[in-house]
Amino acid sequence: MNVEDVSVGDELHLEKEPTRAQLFRYSAMTWNPHRIHYDPEYAREVEGHPDVLVQAQLHGAVIQELVMDWLGGDGELVEIGWRNVGRATPDRTLRVGAEVTTIDQDERTVDLDVWTETDDGRAAEGTATVRLSE
Repeated sequence: MNVEDVSVGDELHLEKEPTRAQLFRYSAMTWNPHRIHYDPEYAREVEGHPDVLVQAQLHGAVIQELVMDWLGGDGELVEIGWRNVGRATPDRTLRVGAEVTTIDQDERTVDLDVWTETDDGRAAEGTATVRLSE
């Protein structure tokens, strides 16, 4: 993909449905011992969440997956950042999105707004910058 192939307003989309088992394994793999990610009783009764929660880092991972799949082998991820602004729980659709906001033809860079969301609204928001091939 070349910078000429991209337009401001282009959107990218991906859907995931994290399971309880995936959240447990992700916590183990990332050394995250917080019980809100694997103990539903603790998450509800102690922390006041509706269920166990998708980890902040997992939001970032699926955002990165979306951007890297779009790039293919035609560029590089220069920068990515996000913050959680809501909650996502297991066994529900997690929509991952991005929208091209700026294109620098000379530098061959593309800025994107990125996010994850559930039916309850945004769960994470951020930005990414990629550099496309010549």
